[in-house]
Amino acid sequence: MPTPADPLGHALLARRLAQIPGALAGMLDRPPPPLAPATRAARRFLITGTGSSEAHARHLCALINLHTDRAATFLPLSSFTVPAPQAAWRDKTLVVFSQGLSPNAQLALRRHREFAHTLLFTAATPAITRGAGKPERADLLQTLLDSGAELIPFPLAEEYTTLIRFVGPMCGYLAALQFVARLDGCSFAPPRPEQVLPPLDSAPPPELVAAMQDHPQRFAQGFNLLVSAPVSDYAQNLSCKFMEGLFWRCPMVSDFLQFAHGPFQQTTAAQSPVLILRNNTASDAEFVHRSVKMLRGVAIETHVLHVAADPLFAIFGFEAALNRLVFDLMQRQRTDQINWPGKGRDDLLYGFCPDT
Repeated sequence: MPTPADPLGHALLARRLAQIPGALAGMLDRPPPPLAPATRAARRFLITGTGSSEAHARHLCALINLHTDRAATFLPLSSFTVPAPQAAWRDKTLVVFSQGLSPNAQLALRRHREFAHTLLFTAATPAITRGAGKPERADLLQTLLDSGAELIPFPLAEEYTTLIRFVGPMCGYLAALQFVARLDGCSFAPPRPEQVLPPLDSAPPPELVAAMQDHPQRFAQGFNLLVSAPVSDYAQNLSCKFMEGLFWRCPMVSDFLQFAHGPFQQTTAAQSPVLILRNNTASDAEFVHRSVKMLRGVAIETHVLHVAADPLFAIFGFEAALNRLVFDLMQRQRTDQINWPGKGRDDLLYGFCPDT
């Protein structure tokens, strides 16, 4: 709830931003327990989530497909509103990401009996949700546990009050990495503090900060985020933080090699800015060189955010830098993060979860 001392929620968000290094360090210091036998035996995964959880779901898909001999597919939550073909899900493991067990996520979880096994990545527990006055969610969680589902916990429980979330999105990425590292045959070792924590010091380039501070209208109607795979497949939250934090149009996310197939032409016609996200690989250096040359050749405003990390860990630096950027702009523009536009009028969709 808003307080006289913090009517816009900015002090609360500052505290949450300050929690991120400790929350991630805690996850790294206390490695998760071994996976349940049914989880380790799973070969085919159907993964879902929405909001920032869509980025986590797509991140997990990429990790499984690129670093294990298993297979994963992302499905939007609306897929769970219609019957599946007979036995289509019987040999698959359902994976749901939902930090607070939202009503939409329950659409998938209520169909857990149609799957061979179920995993839920969440900050919620039966005790937490019951204590928060949400007995229906607590009952669903207990039903899942009683049926053999496995819960993969990550912080932050009850990250509400503001529209944007900072802690849960960061921790969800690490939960996915730690999960896949525990699967037999994974090509990478469990993540270590020296891989995850240094990228948190990443900051947006000063010229980008100045441009957004001095000319926010150039960005508010939409700009472009350009990034390489695999991050391009799970960059949804990088884009959505501008929408949720500042109520701007979501920047369009393009893979480098997708950009020349339409987005570049539209950007040239509309003269909208481009923010390029670069990791530490030689291929990214080449992509950035070519992209900057191409964009500046048609007088497009171009900025580069370089995170000194390998692709597996670059997402932590991109998140951290853009969190700083968005929070700074939020404060300057006095964006109301407690009484946001449309608050309380979204339940026809946000609360959609018919009984099944």
